[in-house]
Formats: sequence, C-alpha cells, structure tokens
Amino acid sequence: MKLLLTSVRLPHALGLIRHLGRSGHSIYATDTFRTSPGLHSKYVEEAILTSAPAFETRAFIGELADVIRSRGIERLLPCFEDVFYIARHREELAELCEVFCPSFEVLAKLHNKETFTELTLELGLPIAQTRTVRSQEELKAATEAFPEFFARAAFSRGGVELFTNTGPLAGRVALADCAPSPAQPWLVQEFVHGEDICSFSVAKHGEIVAHSVYRHPLTIEHAGGIAFESVDEPRSLEVARAYVRETGFHGHISFDYMRTDTDLFIVECNPRPCAGVFMMSSEAFSQALVEGDPAAPYVVPAGETAQIDSAIVREMFREPKDIPEDLHYLLSGTKDVYAQKGDRLPGLYQILSYSHVFAFRHRMHARHHKHSDLMSAQFYDIAWDGAEIQ
Repeated sequence: MKLLLTSVRLPHALGLIRHLGRSGHSIYATDTFRTSPGLHSKYVEEAILTSAPAFETRAFIGELADVIRSRGIERLLPCFEDVFYIARHREELAELCEVFCPSFEVLAKLHNKETFTELTLELGLPIAQTRTVRSQEELKAATEAFPEFFARAAFSRGGVELFTNTGPLAGRVALADCAPSPAQPWLVQEFVHGEDICSFSVAKHGEIVAHSVYRHPLTIEHAGGIAFESVDEPRSLEVARAYVRETGFHGHISFDYMRTDTDLFIVECNPRPCAGVFMMSSEAFSQALVEGDPAAPYVVPAGETAQIDSAIVREMFREPKDIPEDLHYLLSGTKDVYAQKGDRLPGLYQILSYSHVFAFRHRMHARHHKHSDLMSAQFYDIAWDGAEIQ
C-alpha cells in the first residue's frame, strides 16, 4: 500500500514510518523543513517539503492533493496536529484517497480541554475538579480555590507553559505570564498525586483495534517523556474505548492519565499518535492498521521499552544530580528511538533539526531564550490552538 505520512519530525512519526516500512508498505513523507528526522529514514521512498499547515493552510492542502494524485497514494496518515488542517479539508482529500482521521468537529471536541472535560463528565469517567477561566482575574480566583493546582490553556500540548504550585514545575510559569481570554480559555484543576501514564490507540469507525499503555520514567524538562516502558493497565483500554465509541472515532488517538491507588483519572486527550507507537511491534501495528479486528484488539504486553538517547545525554548536562540514573538508562541496551541499526540517519538529523529552534525564535521574535523553546519549536508551524482555519 502507498502511504503518505505528514509532519514526520516527531519521534513517534519515525516509529510509524519504520513499522509500516518494515511491513512492506511504500512510505512517502512530508514536513516543512529539510532536516526533519523522519524524512531521512531508509524506509521513506520519497521525502517531500510542504508549506506550513498553521500559516499556509490552503497551500499545504493543495500540495498534499498534488502528491496524492501524482504518486497514487492510497491512505493519508497525519502524524501531529496538522490533522486539524487536514480534517477541515477532509472531504476534498477523501475524494483522492482514504484519510485516516475523523471529522474536524470530533477532533476539536477532544483536543479542546474544556469540551473534553464536559464529555468526560457526561461519560461518568473520573477527572479532577476543574474550573474554566477566561481572564487573569478568574485564573487567580480559581487557583486560590485549590490548595494544590495545575492550569494550562484549553489548546495546549506537551506540558508547555504549565502554571502550577506543586511538583517540579511549580513556579516556572508566573501568573503574569498567563493570558486566559474568552477566545483562549484556560483550565484550572485540582492537582491529583499519582503516576503519569499514557495510552495510544488505533481506532476504526468507533472501535479500538490496537492499544498500548506506558509510563515515562524519564522526562525532558519534566514535561515530554524521553524513556518509555509499557505497563499493564486494563482500565485504560476501557476508558479509551468509551471515548472512541461515543465519538465514532476513526484514526490515531492518545490519552494522558494520573494513576492513583483508587482510580485512573483522565487528564487530557491528544487525538493523534504518541510515543505508544514505540511499544508496538511492526507486524502487529501494521496488521491492525490495515485489517484490524475490534473483537480481538492487539494490546501491547507490559515490559516493552524505548528511549531517546540524545535527550538523556542533554538532561545529564542540565541536571548533573541525575547523572547516575541517566547513565543507567544509557547503558541499559534499550533501543534508541532515533538511531537504530540499519537506519541511523534520523539520529544525525535529530541533531541537525535543532536549526528549527532558531527558526521558531526568529518567527516568534523571541528576545530571550525560554526553557520551553525546545518543545515549542517542535510544534509551532504544525499546531492548532483553536484559531479559524482557512
């Protein structure tokens, strides 16, 4: 099958490319900059540069349509929040090939943390006490209502710009730096103590056909994971299935949870792929994507591992006190997400792609470097924050 994957800069996209390439599919990959690691995997038949979905949407969609026609693409697989721009033009693209995503309305409902919280309560699933705020004054009052809280924008991702008074990120973002508004609300939630875990599912027409749940024992800047280990948590499949069936979801979908001694509290939904891809085997993932049996979904067993070696090395320099633990992971023999035997070029381009951070700072006219620049630069031209799409 000829597959077109978009926004392949992120590590989980590289995981998708390898799974599908190893299974014999022809992979065409796109991104907005040449040093995107996913463009340089040996499994990519052709690497294609496109306009930025967030800034030049109409051009981006037109370029995808041209690629689909000229290469005979059979299925389009969005790999990040470019899925929103694709979904907005889904009918147009669906005339040319299968588009592996649901409607824009379903995606927006799950991605917007305000409407996602409402859906969670309707489904009777556990979630921390939540208040939605639309001004800095409301934000201040809401945070004072909880002894421990965390707050973030309704449209946000990757632990970037998290305002909290608890945990390792406490105080990193100040109240003055938060700007809730009617158009860009924030959510304030009671801080629930527990273990962060995540899930990733492949869904077809309202049923899950593949599922993995994992924890991240090491993180970058206490936000995104850089080491991953699959765990046994059957409750996550029940929860994910409830959302998928309610919305008739078709595509890749991910959830974040806080696991406590009493329950699995839902934190947020990311209606796109995530690091759970790494936990899956290439054969099982490809089979689920192409065929998929909802009566017997593929569920990843506990104990599968992966990590991002370069990010662990970076953290050793940032946090010297964690060097012994970091060295333990580096020397463990766990597979590296980027540089793998027989396909090492993405590891080199992961380093070269740091130029994208400079492009981000230039575009955003950033005068000072912030701790979140590395994370923000990964997303800024392919993310969707609720704005009207062309």
